[in-house]
Amino acid sequence: MVKKMFKGYTKWFLILFLLLSLIECAHSADLLVVEFLYYEPCPTCPNQQEDYLIFLNNSQLLDVIEDDYSTQVTVNRVYFYSEEGLGKAEQYGLGIKDYNAIIVDYEKVIPARLVNETYLIETIDAYLLGAVHDVAIFKATLAQSTIKVGEIMNITVTVKNIGLEAESFNVSIYSNESLVSTEFVSNLGPEEERPIVFTWETTNQESGHYKIKAAAEPVPKEMNLSNNIFISDLEVTSSSLAATLALLALAFSLGFFETFSPCLIILLSFLLGYALGDRPRFKESFGKVMIFGMGFILATLLLAITFGLVFLATPTLQYAATWAVCIFAVIFGLNLLGILRVPSDRMPFQSKPLVKKLARKYVFTYGGIFLLGFFFYFLDPCIAPIFVSMMPLLHPETFALTLTIFCLGAIIPFIGIGVSAGSISMLVRGTYRHRSIIRGISGLILIGYAIYLIAFYLIL
Repeated sequence: MVKKMFKGYTKWFLILFLLLSLIECAHSADLLVVEFLYYEPCPTCPNQQEDYLIFLNNSQLLDVIEDDYSTQVTVNRVYFYSEEGLGKAEQYGLGIKDYNAIIVDYEKVIPARLVNETYLIETIDAYLLGAVHDVAIFKATLAQSTIKVGEIMNITVTVKNIGLEAESFNVSIYSNESLVSTEFVSNLGPEEERPIVFTWETTNQESGHYKIKAAAEPVPKEMNLSNNIFISDLEVTSSSLAATLALLALAFSLGFFETFSPCLIILLSFLLGYALGDRPRFKESFGKVMIFGMGFILATLLLAITFGLVFLATPTLQYAATWAVCIFAVIFGLNLLGILRVPSDRMPFQSKPLVKKLARKYVFTYGGIFLLGFFFYFLDPCIAPIFVSMMPLLHPETFALTLTIFCLGAIIPFIGIGVSAGSISMLVRGTYRHRSIIRGISGLILIGYAIYLIAFYLIL
């Protein structure tokens, strides 16, 4: 009876022992292993005292590590000149006298020296946090944000090693998840940055919006993968004649409605009536209107060139700038439609009295009229820098032509006003009577254009 009970208990003891062993193995598998290949030199021998101090320092330091990291780190002490110790020395590339070295996680070899406690703790913490091996795409810069089909795009990717060990890995470029190219990065040291230039041939690509992704291949034991990817936006446009003509037609239309404003026509009527009287001579009136228009167009040009060049020179900001342009176009379009309007008596700055004051002072000379045209562009609240709304469609090759066509559209109303100067009052009355229609058409063009940009450039 006792014998049977003993056999029964023995079986359960064996099962319990096996379970505890499995739990211990699982727990130890999760622990970070720190190896100490030790040898205790003679403490009184003159030629071994320095080696003894290294042994003593490192041994005591590992005692502290065992106490502080008892649930996370296990320290294995291996006698250097044992068969196991010599085998590990060969495995880690240590010489016959490189005893008292410390090895972290079977790879990080800290040579035999007086190991600094802070350095060892930071190294162990980095391994525990998975930060020893960490490569990142620091930045990816497109040569430009818009290219035509058939052009070559240069993409500069800067990779950085923010881990503790030198790494070698692949870096790839994708366009909408399709692989473009892969480059191998060799032996990138800790905290080192390295630029890589990729080229993308767009001959066989379709026009549209592309997500350009730079991706660094994860290195062994890398835990933080959130910084391995960098995404930029690129617009590939059609190089066809139809697309170019459509862009120029838009530029001409926006330029025309930039100046075909009831506010501008009424001001010119006031200037001509004040300067030339009731019977203005055609040559003189036409000349003064065109001089005024030249000043106005110069202001347009300066603002357009400034915004355009800044936009083209900062591809990383173009996505945000395009959203800003769309918001501006919608707000100003709603203002022109009369839906969103700020009463003039609530505006902090009243420009009309200033414009009339300047007009009475400078209207009698051509130079004064030129300055009036220049300043009127900035002072009149009816006028907005509409060319700014074209920034998302700008391309370095067509920038000058687009701006020229925009200015051509803007000068047409001045030519019309100059030709009809003899019946300017009739023109003013007709324009004022249909001012809501004129402003409404302008507002609809701006809002429709903003919707087009959002639908085909920002969302798709």
